[in-house]
Amino acid sequence: MRIVKAKNLGFCFGVRQSMSFLEQDNPLPVRTYGEIIHNAGIISKLEKKGIFAVDNLEAVDSGTLVIRSHGAPKEVLLEAEKKNIKLINAICPFVQKTRDIAENKYKEGFHIVIFGTKNHPEVIGICSVCDYKASVVEDINELPDLNNYDKVCLVAQTTSSEEKFEKLVDKINQMHLKVFEFYNTICYTTQNRQKEAFSLSSTCDMMLVIGDSGSSNTMKLYDICKGNCQETYLVDSMETLKKIKIKKACDTLGVVAGASAPTELITEVIHYMVDDKNGSLFRDEVAKIPHGNKAPQKGKIRKVTVGSSTPKGITVNLDGKIDGFIPAEEVSLNDDFNPDAFTSGEQLEVMCISDKAEGGVYQFSKKAVDKIKEGDKAVDTIRNGEEFSAVVDEITKGGLLCKGMGRYKIFVPASQIKERFVTDLSSYKGKTLRLSRIEIDDARRRIVASQKVILENERKEKEDIFWTSVVPGVVVTGKVKNIASFGVFVSVDGFDCLVRLTDISWAKFKSPEDILQKGKKYDFVVLSADREKGKVALGYKQLQKHPFDVAVEKYPIGSTFKGKISSILPFGAFVEIVPGVEGLIHVSEASNTYVKNINDVFKPGDEVEVKVTNIDSETRKFTLSAKACMAELPVEEKEDKPVKAEKHEPKAKASKKKEEVKDDSTEWREENDNNVFADLLKDIDIDKK
Repeated sequence: MRIVKAKNLGFCFGVRQSMSFLEQDNPLPVRTYGEIIHNAGIISKLEKKGIFAVDNLEAVDSGTLVIRSHGAPKEVLLEAEKKNIKLINAICPFVQKTRDIAENKYKEGFHIVIFGTKNHPEVIGICSVCDYKASVVEDINELPDLNNYDKVCLVAQTTSSEEKFEKLVDKINQMHLKVFEFYNTICYTTQNRQKEAFSLSSTCDMMLVIGDSGSSNTMKLYDICKGNCQETYLVDSMETLKKIKIKKACDTLGVVAGASAPTELITEVIHYMVDDKNGSLFRDEVAKIPHGNKAPQKGKIRKVTVGSSTPKGITVNLDGKIDGFIPAEEVSLNDDFNPDAFTSGEQLEVMCISDKAEGGVYQFSKKAVDKIKEGDKAVDTIRNGEEFSAVVDEITKGGLLCKGMGRYKIFVPASQIKERFVTDLSSYKGKTLRLSRIEIDDARRRIVASQKVILENERKEKEDIFWTSVVPGVVVTGKVKNIASFGVFVSVDGFDCLVRLTDISWAKFKSPEDILQKGKKYDFVVLSADREKGKVALGYKQLQKHPFDVAVEKYPIGSTFKGKISSILPFGAFVEIVPGVEGLIHVSEASNTYVKNINDVFKPGDEVEVKVTNIDSETRKFTLSAKACMAELPVEEKEDKPVKAEKHEPKAKASKKKEEVKDDSTEWREENDNNVFADLLKDIDIDKK
C-alpha cells in the first residue's frame, strides 16, 4: 500500500497564532473566549494547565482573556476593554478582513448575506458588526428573497466550501438585484486543503481525514472526500484509527487534515500506518534488491533463512550453502530481541557486517536493514513536497550532499539553498537544512531537494498575511529600526514601514528621538498601505490625545491656572496651556486698568495667572483673561478711557488745534472747548439779580 499525504497538514496560521499566545507569560488566570480550537484533545490538555474557556465575561474581572482566531462579538470586545484584564485579540487576519468588509458595507446601506453556519462563532462575530441584521445562509436551497433590498453584499465564512459559494453567487445573480456585490472571503489555505482533498479522494482507494468532528473545516474536508471515495474515515484520535479495518485490496491511502488537527496526532497516524507491525502498509523497496549465490560482501543486503534462534542470536544460511549468524544486538532496532519470535525456515533480509567468514560463518545484521527500510519509507512521506530536515555531510561542486534517507542520497544545488544565490558553501558543512523534494529518482535512489522553495513559500505566506492584515485604521506593534531626516522607519513583522515627521507628535519637537527611541517597540496606526509599491505609512500621534483635547479636559471654561507668556503681539499675549496649545490674553483682558501697550504689562517668559473665558472647539482656540484673576480696584482709582470733547473750531484753526491736542488720553474739562452759552453769561453778576 502506498500512503499519500496532503501538502497542507496541521494548524493554519490563525490557530498557530492563538496557541502561541497561550504559551506566553500572561497575567493569571488565563481564559479564552470560547474554545480556542475545535479539538477535544487539546482543550482537555489546556484545562489541565488551568486554561479554561468562557462564554461570557460575568466572572472575568482580572488576569488574561484570549480572543480566539474566530473572533468575538463586538460587544464582548467593548466589555473586555472596560474590565481590569489583559486582552489578547488573536483573531485570524482573514476573519478580520471578512468582518471589516461586512461592517463597512453595512454602514454604506447594504444588506449583508453571510454564507456559513449560523451558530459558528466566526459567523456570530460577523453578525455583531451588522447589528445582527444580516441574513445567514447555510444551504443555498434556503436562500431568502432578497428583492426587498436595494443593495446586497455577500461574504463567506472563511472555512466555507468554495464550490457551494460559487453556486450561491450564481443563484443570487439570477434574482437580478439592483446592486449586488460579493466577496470570496474563504481563507486561501482552506481552499488549498479542499482542492487537495478533492484531488486525493478522486485517486485513492481509501481516505483518512484527521481532525475533530466539531471543526467546521475538517467536516467539509470529510464531505469532499466522502463524495469521491466511499472508504473515507474521520480520525480524531489513535483509538479511532485502531478501530478502522484496512482492506488488503487497498493500494493507495490518502491522508488529509483539518486546520485544527494537532501535529502530534498527524505524526502518530502516519507512523502507525507505516509501521511494519501494522501490516507492512508501505511498499517494501528492500525486497526488490537482487541477490545471488555468491559469497556475501560487507555492506551488501541478502536474503537468509532462519535455522535456529537462541538468546545469543539467530543462526541463518544463504541458499542452503553458506552459514551465517545474527548476533542478538544486531537483530532489532529497539534492542528487544526475543528468540521465540523467529521460527526455523523463516526468511529475513540482512546486511553482511563481516569481511570474511570466521570458522566458515559470516556475521549479519537485521537491524541495519530495518534502519534502511525506515529511511526508505521516510522517502515516501516527502514525495508530495512535504518538508524534511537533513544534515549537510559534504560540500561538492555545485551544491551540498546531505546525510541520506535509507539508501537515498540527498543533493541540494547551490541555487536552491537560499532565495539569493550562495557563492560560499563552506560554512554549510554540518548544518541542518529544511528541505522539500524537487525530484526523487527511485532508480538511482537520489533526491534533489531545495530549501529555497520553503523560504519562498514562507515569505509569500508571511507577505499575504501582512498585506491582508495591514489595512488603514488597524493598530500594529512595530520596532523603531532607523531614524532619518524625513521620518522614522519601523519594522512590523519584518516589513519596513515609515512614520513621517508630521505623523510623529501633535506637539513641536526638535528631533524624532525626543518621541520615539531606536530599538524600542510602540503601537502605531496604519494610515495607508500600497502592496504594489511595497509602502506602508504609519501614524504615532493619531493614537495619542490631541493636545487641545488634553487642555480642554484639564482647563475647562471658568478654570484658572498659572502659565508662561510664550509670545507677544500688538493685540495681546499668548500663554502656553499645555505643550502645543496656546491661549490668547487680549490686550483688553491684560489688566484691570487701561492698557495702551501690552509690552508695558507682559514680557515673554513671565508667569501669569489667567482664567479660561471661552473655548472654541471648531477652531481649537482658547480665550484667556488675566484681568479676571485680579482684585477689583476701588471706584476712585479706576481710570476711565479718555473721551475726546466735541470740536467746533473754524476750519482755518483746525490744524493748529490738532497740533495742540497731541495726547488723546488728556482728561476732558469743560473750559478746554468752546461754550457759547458760557460766553454770554460771563459778564453778568448773577448775585446782584
